[in-house]
Amino acid sequence: MRKIKIHWPSEAGQSLVEFALVTLFVILPVTFGIIDGGILFYKWVALNNGAREGARAGAIFHYVGPTHTLDAIGAARELTIKDAVNATIGPLVSIAWEQPADWHVTYDPDPPCVDDKCELLDVYRTGDLVQVRLTHHHSPLVGLVIGLDQIDLTASATMRIEPGGAGPTPTPP
Repeated sequence: MRKIKIHWPSEAGQSLVEFALVTLFVILPVTFGIIDGGILFYKWVALNNGAREGARAGAIFHYVGPTHTLDAIGAARELTIKDAVNATIGPLVSIAWEQPADWHVTYDPDPPCVDDKCELLDVYRTGDLVQVRLTHHHSPLVGLVIGLDQIDLTASATMRIEPGGAGPTPTPP
C-alpha cells in the first residue's frame, strides 16, 4: 500500500502576524498609558508641592521696601510666591502666569473696603491666611486615541501669615 502525503498550507508566519497584532493593539497602548499615567502623577505631585511652597513663601514673607501700603506689600508677596513656585515645580509643569485663571492668591479675611479704599490695622496681614491655587493643563499622550484633549490639574495650599515686617505696623488715622 502506498502512502499519500497531504501538503497543508504553510503556517510559518502566523505567529509573527499574531504577535504584531497583539503588540500593536494591546501592548503598545498599555505601555503608553502607563508612561502617561506616570507623567500625570509626577505633574500632580509637583503642582501640589509648588502650591505648598508658594503658600509657605507667602506666609513667611518679610517686606522690605520703600512703601508700606497694602498694595505694595501684596505685589511683593505675590512676586515672592511666583519665584518659590517656579523654583519648585520642575521642568514638566508650567504655570501660565499671564493667565489669571491658572494661578490665584487669596487672603482670608479680606480687608474691609469702602469706595476702593481698604483700611487695615496691619498691612502685613499678620495672622491672616494666604491661599495659593495653581492650575496646569496636561495634554495626555494617549489623548488622541481616547479623544481627550487635556486634563486640568489643580492644587491649592493655605497657610497662616507669620508675624514680621521691616518696619512698624502703621495704624489708620
